[in-house]
Order: sequence, then C-alpha cells, then structure tokens
Amino acid sequence: MSHWRGSLPATPEASSILRTRMAALARECGLGDQRVSDVKLAVTEAVTNVVRHAYGRAPGQVIATADVDEDALRIVIADTGAGIVSRSDNPGLGLGLALIARLADTIDVISKVPGTEIHMTFLCSAAQSGAGS
Repeated sequence: MSHWRGSLPATPEASSILRTRMAALARECGLGDQRVSDVKLAVTEAVTNVVRHAYGRAPGQVIATADVDEDALRIVIADTGAGIVSRSDNPGLGLGLALIARLADTIDVISKVPGTEIHMTFLCSAAQSGAGS
C-alpha cells in the first residue's frame, strides 16, 4: 500500500504536477493506459475547480492525498476556500464534476467550512478482474 500527501499553491502549475504524480500511482495500482488517462483528466478537472473557484483572487492551496492498495486508488483533491456555490453568471455547477463522475468508479463531493473535498476512487486492475468472478 502506498500513501501520498502534498499541498501546492492553487495555480495552474498544480494541475500538471498532481496529474503526473497521480498517473504514477495509477500505474502502481495496475491501471492500463486508458484508465491512467481517466485519472489524469479527473485530477485535472478537480484541481482546475480549486484554481478557478475556491479562493477568488486570494492565494490558496490545493491539498491532495492518494492511497493505493490492492483494490483501489483513492484520491482526494481539497481546498480551504469558498466551497461549491452556484454562480449567477454560470448557473449550475458546470461540467467538471459531471466529467469526474463519468471517469471515476466513485466520486463524493464533501462541502466543509471552509472548503471542499472531491473524493475519487479508481478500481485497480486486480479488483476489476475479480469483480466479475
């Protein structure tokens, strides 16, 4: 089992750094190229939400954790910003969360005071092959 935790400034560069780190963990989990791409896109969407919405113009942090075991890769992308709110100039929560929901095996969005956590789970290859038997 592997565990990783990191905190980065909420800037566009955080997306690239975390995408690369989570892709390595996805490979450790035994995921193939397509599922690794799914992990990378889901992480990019989650981090982009933090960068664009969590802190407004104030500085802030993207907090990421990941755990790999024989069953799954579990990723949490979190912030301590404003939380998820509908914007008057863009009704609804946008497409990012819906896309993450399509890519991940499970997703949970937890609103905190302050902040938001997006929990994503990607089943590892061994867990997926055992699910049908």
